[in-house]
Amino acid sequence: MADTATGNSDELIQSMEDYQRSNDELAFLFGRETVEQAGQLDIADLNLNEEIVACIAGGIRTLKELQHNPRAQVNFVNGLEPGARLLLCLWVMDMGLLEKIRKRSYL
Repeated sequence: MADTATGNSDELIQSMEDYQRSNDELAFLFGRETVEQAGQLDIADLNLNEEIVACIAGGIRTLKELQHNPRAQVNFVNGLEPGARLLLCLWVMDMGLLEKIRKRSYL
């Protein structure tokens, strides 16, 4: 039983570390305030119209194109209007896209 408890504890610690690492990387890219705001929203509650979807798709495409240039990613995100930045952050958070667009060595 102790092995199971230890195993569960190790998994929980790893999960918490992964969550913190993801939050730190999101904060690097979007800024801590934007990440905190996005954490309070649920993308399922948004009324996603064609314009919003196009904005998100374009943002994701650009982040992927810049995946080997973290400074360019940050510059791109900083150039977005606050609402677009928040939407893109929310989408990345909820869809687990951070793994696909980040370069692990940039933090």
